[in-house]
Amino acid sequence: MNSAGLSSGQKAPTAVTKATHKRKAGNSEDEDEGTHKKPRTAKKSKALPQAKQDRTPGAEVLLPVPLAKAAGETLAYSNFRAAICDSQQFFTSHDSGVTSKKCIATGILLTGKITARDVIKSQVIVTPIGGGFDKDKKGNLFRDKDQSTETRNYKYMLNAWMNGQPIGVVIGKKKLDSETDLYANNLLSIELEHHYNVLDWFFVTEIWPEFEPTQKNGASFKHFMMKLQKIDLNSPSWWVPKGHERENMCAIGQFHCRVFTCTSCNKESKEIFQQGWCCINASCPKFFHFSTPEVNFDSLQYNDTFLNERVSRDPTVEVQPLIPSLPFMEPTLYGSEKKFKDGIVCPTCRCASRRQSWNGWTCENCGFQLSLPPKDVDMAKIHRENQKALGKRRKQNFVDGRIVKHQQTIPGYDVTTFYLPNSPINQGEKDFIGSVTLFRPAKSALEREGGFDDLFQEMQEATRTGAVQLNRRPARCSGSHKEELTSHFACNMGADYKFGVVVKTSESFSSAPPPVMKALGRLTWTGKTAVELSSTYASAHGLSVDLVSMPTNFIDFNEQLILGYFEDSKISFHDDGEKELGPTVATLSLGSPSIMNFRGKKNAGFGTDEKLEPTMLTIRLQHGDTVVMHGTRIHQYFEHSVDAAGIRRYGVTCRYIRPEMMTSDESRQRAIENGKVPLHWQERAYSGEAA
Repeated sequence: MNSAGLSSGQKAPTAVTKATHKRKAGNSEDEDEGTHKKPRTAKKSKALPQAKQDRTPGAEVLLPVPLAKAAGETLAYSNFRAAICDSQQFFTSHDSGVTSKKCIATGILLTGKITARDVIKSQVIVTPIGGGFDKDKKGNLFRDKDQSTETRNYKYMLNAWMNGQPIGVVIGKKKLDSETDLYANNLLSIELEHHYNVLDWFFVTEIWPEFEPTQKNGASFKHFMMKLQKIDLNSPSWWVPKGHERENMCAIGQFHCRVFTCTSCNKESKEIFQQGWCCINASCPKFFHFSTPEVNFDSLQYNDTFLNERVSRDPTVEVQPLIPSLPFMEPTLYGSEKKFKDGIVCPTCRCASRRQSWNGWTCENCGFQLSLPPKDVDMAKIHRENQKALGKRRKQNFVDGRIVKHQQTIPGYDVTTFYLPNSPINQGEKDFIGSVTLFRPAKSALEREGGFDDLFQEMQEATRTGAVQLNRRPARCSGSHKEELTSHFACNMGADYKFGVVVKTSESFSSAPPPVMKALGRLTWTGKTAVELSSTYASAHGLSVDLVSMPTNFIDFNEQLILGYFEDSKISFHDDGEKELGPTVATLSLGSPSIMNFRGKKNAGFGTDEKLEPTMLTIRLQHGDTVVMHGTRIHQYFEHSVDAAGIRRYGVTCRYIRPEMMTSDESRQRAIENGKVPLHWQERAYSGEAA
């Protein structure tokens, strides 16, 4: 072969060797990897308009041309990325394009070409590994330096290559341009009916560095490419155009890509490009030098022999079923373990569907239902979980030095009040803007008839039977393909409450089941008691408190939000600062333990970093604990989160919704009517524990 810097039987002529120094992407002769100061630039092709020369990742031009029908049907699909992530074990990354387990890649998502060279055929994918990008002000990805071997994606893919790890591939769509709502995938020449589609199992056959096509700023840097080969070479691929099922189906040993040895570094490289051979050893002085001086990096294409070459894989590496089987309840499980929050692939229509109901799954396409209500957790297990968590209390509890803490005991409860400081930016104002009061019940209050243990069991029955219907709601990007559901399940009773997620109209307290009303009675008493205790102590000890934020009077609650938590569920940092809310919020923890954190909001002034304020209060919540937040300005400067730490937990929170702040007469009247406590429940209202 007439190429430079290589040997294959005979050394290439000297004249040809010199020609390799006339590179189109900037001559870096005698430079080692990482020593260059300026980005490599390639000559622009005169055949294309300047506007189409942008090879910046994500900027590939997509043209709305007619597309062929697919040869087959995908194994699983969804219009929601989260549904694919929830229902597949190999790809669970809601944001990243690569999923890994123990630093080994297991799955990737491809939404289109990253560079013009990218290829997908019936049995082969060639694509950049990705990672190491920066973002411009518009969120577009670009490189400002060579991709490092220290990037996570590179390490994960290299480990997958070395271990023969099967890689599940998901194909998706991306927006054609910022001015349309059209989505497509320019890696494929078929019409994709759904936004996300499972391809098949692949494995990495090789990884190599090359210079990327020119970015719009004229720069070109080294990045890593990979070639993936379909594991099952005998089955047709559904993602090729109909009628072309046999194209590019090759057998192991049918094609062999030529290999040459570089005379500069003495390393072998395959002849991967149609334009000729080049050394792809990144540390070689002749890296990416071609024998032809007029090679245009932006026009490089992989040669057919390289694309058609098939290699064998280690047969001892197990390949799991691509589509997981439907979940079932094992005798030793409760049904709220972490895995039961995963999604399913509908056995009827193959739609990947998220678990949105506490009691099971409903296909998001055809309506197929799989009922699997969690079994009741016995109190012995709940007490064991809480006792174990109690042993970690010293490590978990934290109180910032700027918080004033006061402890006291009342019949049936140990009470701890934390006075939260005003923001440092409010110089000259009152020192404290709110209180957080923890009520921890005595053992007798837990175990007596009608105590917290009984209330937990009643709540389990109510959620299992559907008397309380818990569901996961959209937390962000509602209705779009990026929609994400809450980690927890929720149900609202009494007055309507919109707390950052869409909740259906509340059920009236007049029709609420007993555990809801019993919890309401307990929380109303606890909220009133917390306001009295915190106000009395602040007055007696001369604390400088903002009485507008934390008034001394208490208003009875008219709303209740029940949150159900499976194992490892959580509610992320948020506040309860909606304008419709009164100053007091009380939440009861039933079941497994959890950790509640309070931190200052961004730019609240409590920390030194404007982007991340410090955690200022950490409370490990036990079964039966109640936390009362009193003070409207708490939610102006603080936010809180809850992380469940066991098999089953309910967080029952009550608030006062101010009808006068409702936007319409209808909603105001509904809040008043739904929030009324029936007389027979008023007569049975909780009044504390016996002395």
